[in-house]
Amino acid sequence: MRISLIAMDLDGTTLQADRKHFSPRLQAALAQAHERGIAVVPVTGRQYELLPEAVQTGAAWENLCVLCNGGQVRRLATGELLESRPLPSRALLSLVDMAEELQLPLEFSIRGRLYLTAADWERERQWPKGDLAFHLDQILSRQGHAILDLRMLCGEEIEKVNLLCIPAEKKGEVERRLADLPVSGAWSGANNMELSHPLATKANGLRSVCQRLGIPMEETMAMGDSGNDITMLQAAGLGVAVANAPPEVQQAADAVTGANEEDGAALAIERFVLSGAE
Repeated sequence: MRISLIAMDLDGTTLQADRKHFSPRLQAALAQAHERGIAVVPVTGRQYELLPEAVQTGAAWENLCVLCNGGQVRRLATGELLESRPLPSRALLSLVDMAEELQLPLEFSIRGRLYLTAADWERERQWPKGDLAFHLDQILSRQGHAILDLRMLCGEEIEKVNLLCIPAEKKGEVERRLADLPVSGAWSGANNMELSHPLATKANGLRSVCQRLGIPMEETMAMGDSGNDITMLQAAGLGVAVANAPPEVQQAADAVTGANEEDGAALAIERFVLSGAE
């Protein structure tokens, strides 16, 4: 099949364990794809201000990116906002009420800054460190801001909401309540969810980029590893999951490549794009 665009998730898919860099092999594969006229588009749950070094090096392929799980489309080099879908205010108020009742940490993202109450910050610190180590040490330490009550921000343009530290016994209740709200929710980890505008999905973000570039969706290859990648894997012409993805993500894909730390993304590009193999 013809591939004209590579849509790639970052954390857990293309980034190495440091969550900052691509492997040399992946860098070479992306450069070769670009030389053949193939667009390369990061599609991530991250905000622009929290993008890793790997996608802001000045490489020739760096152009458009999809952020906040489809909530925004921007230019990588300048941060120019081309499309935005903030969460509706009424959904935000309901989320605050739900999180308080279930005693779950809630974070509002505004221009890359994460706002949460001091109580929720402490709840995250008490959660098993392995699950939230990167978030606590690398994200909240730099971009976290304590606030007395998140309701004070419900009139702002909230680009994304994080609902964290969800124990197994509360997952069903959380999913049931979210189904009644105007939000798009996706599991970004075993106990964490990312919530966006109801039309903000990675699939819709990819569609928007394809429309801007004049590329048919059937000529795209998408790579991912988490629940928030499933819509994109299913919508793309070819969906590829990395081997470290959970079973439900692998089942949603058309093919499975190696793990992210085993150059799975580079292997997929070499196999399906550079070699032209089916």
